[in-house]
Amino acid sequence: MRRPLLLAVGVTAALSAVFWLLPGIDRAVARLFYVPGQGFPAAGIALLRDFRGFASNVSLALPLLLVLSLGLKLAWPSKPSLCPPRPALFMLALFLGGPVVLVNGLLKPFWGRPRPVNVAEFGGPWPFQEAWVIGAQGLANHSFASGEAAATACLLPLVLFLPRPWRWQVGALLAGFVALVGLNRMAFGAHFLSDVVISIALMLVLAAGLHHLFFVRGRDTLSDAALEARLTALGGRMAAGRAALRRRLAAVRAAISGLFGTPAR
Repeated sequence: MRRPLLLAVGVTAALSAVFWLLPGIDRAVARLFYVPGQGFPAAGIALLRDFRGFASNVSLALPLLLVLSLGLKLAWPSKPSLCPPRPALFMLALFLGGPVVLVNGLLKPFWGRPRPVNVAEFGGPWPFQEAWVIGAQGLANHSFASGEAAATACLLPLVLFLPRPWRWQVGALLAGFVALVGLNRMAFGAHFLSDVVISIALMLVLAAGLHHLFFVRGRDTLSDAALEARLTALGGRMAAGRAALRRRLAAVRAAISGLFGTPAR
């Protein structure tokens, strides 16, 4: 049952080795988007900038909707969850652990890889740095890995929760969307090919690990029914706590009103 996780780890390691041993791949692909004297002109195309904003909004919308779904369940615990809690928590854990913690929290701040636009070969001040090699140029360079590719790649596991006849079609659409986001970032000179590919691969590794945790090891303890019961109980305790707080506040207002001789509202 761990085969998907081991496969994802193996593919990520193989891709990393290819990019590390053959760094010319990154340079060659970046050169496709570079124009001497102009840099990366695609960064000035309004349509591509709008697409970047659209992709970011799509990637942000899903976790926000899932948080809203869980929040509504806690606010009205007697009602069923709008979204099954196990897929919701799985997806939220993926977004939090992948783009937020792994990519933007660990890799980007500490690896220091210069972006293509900042590499000397493409008109920048810094030397080229291979993938997975911690750069010596400081913390101002954040090319490795791609945060936007990671965020959109987190949409791919959605196919697991669709009816089986639709998985290939929707999966192909999502994969095309992820690929376009990566190409857009490379065209802007913001990322090398390895930044995008390895970022996507890392998200798939994390997704496979979380899937094993939620749906294999936690088949019973993290089932929809078990999580629904826990959310209902938690929401009930939160409602009781709010009611107790309101009673305390009312008692405080009554005491203050009695002290100053004014009627409590």
